[in-house]
Amino acid sequence: MISKTQKDDMENTIFFGNGINNLSNKPISWNHLLNSIKETNNFDNGTLPNTLIYERALFQSHNDYDIRKTEFELKNKIAEQLKIIETNEYYKKLIDLNCKNYLTTNYDYALEKRFEMDGMNVSSKNTEDVYSVRRFTSINNENKEISRVWHLHGEIDKPISIMLGFDQYCGSVSKIDGYIKGTYEFQENKQPVYVTRIEQKLETNNFDNRSWTEFFFKSNIHILGFSLDFSETDLWWLLNKRARLITDKKTSHLIKNQIYFYCSDDITQQKEGTLKSFQVNVVKTSKEVNWDDFYIKTFAKLKSRMK
Repeated sequence: MISKTQKDDMENTIFFGNGINNLSNKPISWNHLLNSIKETNNFDNGTLPNTLIYERALFQSHNDYDIRKTEFELKNKIAEQLKIIETNEYYKKLIDLNCKNYLTTNYDYALEKRFEMDGMNVSSKNTEDVYSVRRFTSINNENKEISRVWHLHGEIDKPISIMLGFDQYCGSVSKIDGYIKGTYEFQENKQPVYVTRIEQKLETNNFDNRSWTEFFFKSNIHILGFSLDFSETDLWWLLNKRARLITDKKTSHLIKNQIYFYCSDDITQQKEGTLKSFQVNVVKTSKEVNWDDFYIKTFAKLKSRMK
C-alpha cells in the first residue's frame, strides 16, 4: 500500500481517448471510420475486434498492386476524415490540470489545438515513421516546455503511423516489450541509443523520458474517455507487465504508482474484474443524464485524486 506522502510526491499523467472527442460538434465514431474503409465490400462486424475489421477491410480492398499501397491509401482516407475534429471545453479542463504529460490513443490534434488557443507553441518531436514508442508533441510557453502530448497509436500528419490493424498492433507490442525489457535500440543524432530494463530504472529512479511506456511504472495515470477494448493488446500487455512486477516479491517494492480507470457504471464484470486483478483502480460514475453530466462528475473525482 502506498503512503499518503508517496502519493503526494508522485507525478500525475492524463491518458484520454476518443470519448472526449465525442463531446465535440463533429464527432467521428470508430464504427464510422471502420465502415468508411470497407468501401463497396461492406460486411457485418459481428464479434470481430477492431483490429481484424481493419485487416479484413484492407484485404478486401486490395487488388493486384502492392498491399502497402492499399494500406497507405486507407490510412490517408482515415487521416483526412479526422482533420475536421474540433477541440472542446473538456480539453481546456485537461489543460487546466497542469500535467507534464498527456497520453492519448487519438490520432487527431484536438488537445494541441486547445493549447494553441491558449497561446502555446506546438511542435512535433517525432522521429518514428510506423510505430509510436517515442512519438510526442512538445508544448512550449515562451520557449520553455510545459507539457508533452504522446500519441500512442500514431497521428494524422503521419498517416502510415495510424495504428488500427492486427499486424501493426503486434509489431507495436514487440517494440514496447523491447523498451520495457531493455532490448530496444534506436538512433539519435546518428548515434545508437540503448535503453535499460524498467526494473533498473525503478531501482535507481533514473528514467530516460524518451518513451511514454515508462509512465505506466513511474507516474500516477488517470485514464478517461477510453473504453480499453480487449483488442488494445499493447496497453493490456503493459498493465499485465506492471501487475507481474507488483506480485513478484523481487520487484513488488519498486512499483509505487497508481493507475485509475474512470468509467460509467455499466462496465462489464469481465473488464472490471480483469482491471482490478491487474492492480488498476476502477472509478465508476453513473451516467444518469448524459455524457456531459458524466464527465463533469468524472473530472471532479479525478481532480480530488490529484490533490
